[in-house]
Amino acid sequence: MGIKLQKNYASEVKYTIDTELSPGNLKFLLEYLRRQYLLQHKKYRDFRNIRLVTENGLSYLSYIVLVPKQNQLVNVAVKADIPIVVIMKPSDPDTSKAFLDQLYEDLFLTVQLFEEEIRKTTLYLAFVPGEKMVPESESSGIIGRIFTESMLPLYIGLTALTFLFFWLFNEFAPLIVVTLGFVLSLSSGKLVAKSGNWKITKEQPEIFLLQYYFSPEKFKGFRKKYAQNIFEIRKRIHEDSIAVGKPIDCETASRIFSDYGIDCKPENLSVKKVNLFQIVKKAAEKFGLSMPEIVVVNSIIPNAAAAGPSPSLGTVMVTTGIMTQLEDDELFNVIGHEMSHLKAHDPLVLASLSNAEFLLRFYVFWPYLFYFGFLSFWTYFLVATGLIFFFGKFLESRADIDSAKMIGQPKVLAEALRKIAFRRLFPLYKREPAFQGYRRSEWLRFDPHPPAYFRIAQLETLEKPEEIKHTFFKSIKENLKGFLRA
Repeated sequence: MGIKLQKNYASEVKYTIDTELSPGNLKFLLEYLRRQYLLQHKKYRDFRNIRLVTENGLSYLSYIVLVPKQNQLVNVAVKADIPIVVIMKPSDPDTSKAFLDQLYEDLFLTVQLFEEEIRKTTLYLAFVPGEKMVPESESSGIIGRIFTESMLPLYIGLTALTFLFFWLFNEFAPLIVVTLGFVLSLSSGKLVAKSGNWKITKEQPEIFLLQYYFSPEKFKGFRKKYAQNIFEIRKRIHEDSIAVGKPIDCETASRIFSDYGIDCKPENLSVKKVNLFQIVKKAAEKFGLSMPEIVVVNSIIPNAAAAGPSPSLGTVMVTTGIMTQLEDDELFNVIGHEMSHLKAHDPLVLASLSNAEFLLRFYVFWPYLFYFGFLSFWTYFLVATGLIFFFGKFLESRADIDSAKMIGQPKVLAEALRKIAFRRLFPLYKREPAFQGYRRSEWLRFDPHPPAYFRIAQLETLEKPEEIKHTFFKSIKENLKGFLRA
């Protein structure tokens, strides 16, 4: 679990932050927090007495934060450990808990920023025991990229293709496009299943994730000289470790690494094992569903997605990036979100809504769309597309609530969302009421997901989710309220 809070006594509050950092790069974290948070956000927070201290071999960052408009202050100590420990000591027991949580979130997001910097100079290798070592292509295929990035380009591309169909098939073009789209929706689960790098099964339930951190200079040299040898390195490590029942560690990897200019240091190496099959199985059981197909896409982008018209024809896609960043309980809750989509047939619902709008556009509204010139067509197109994406926010928010209801860990899912979408929670000062317009613009993006800050807040304030009877109606209510208050 990402956030754990305990009160040791009345004036001390303790948080912990799970991290994927290895001991080798953890030692640079405190200086990064000092520079990128404390020194760069002085106009946002009033920091005092900033110190970097080492005691008994353990380093920590110490500073004081003044509470705005209050005669109060908070002593903060951040210890560079695994997990990272944050201790806050308010001068007044009446100091707002919400303010302490904001200070925690400031640190959490800056840690995520540091981890992102570390990923830029980290070698990532993934292994599935028993796999056939077939060379990987640089991309995972168009289907995999669509589900790991954004479906908006696909939506725009299909719309553009419509004009070509009109030229070829005249008034029958919309029906042909809708038929093709419907067939694509029905077969999307199978298409996604074929697009993954690995298929996870009962016989092959686990995936191993190796990370090796380089200094920026050494990583640049390694990429320049050995970028074409990544598959070869992965194959050799697999043969010398997993394939013969040995652990993946520096002792096993050093001989192979040395052939590619890597002096393996244990503090820079970390290996994580994820039993993805059991996580998905457990989530499916919570929702009373049969097991979907499971595929892994070898992408650093942290994402998971569900595709297919029904649970029995569904596929759950998970990237290596999200497994690297999330703890098992966080991943379990994210998979619960995807199970909700499959149970409610959301991929088919959204596709049907898009097809209905498409037919109405060309068979009902077409004579009126150019009344004010060609601009009126694009105005209608943007508004209609925006409404479809806004409806998608109801489905995404409902899937969050369903996961919280069925699994019972809304705060764990909130923490997972913080890690996945941390970039959208920057800049820190735009959380303040003065930036209402900025938040309203987040709601108007062509994105079926509500703003990250809204989803996190909704989950963290969700009380007794197991008692919610109609999660979809609650989602509509909360999203409209969130939009109007933004």
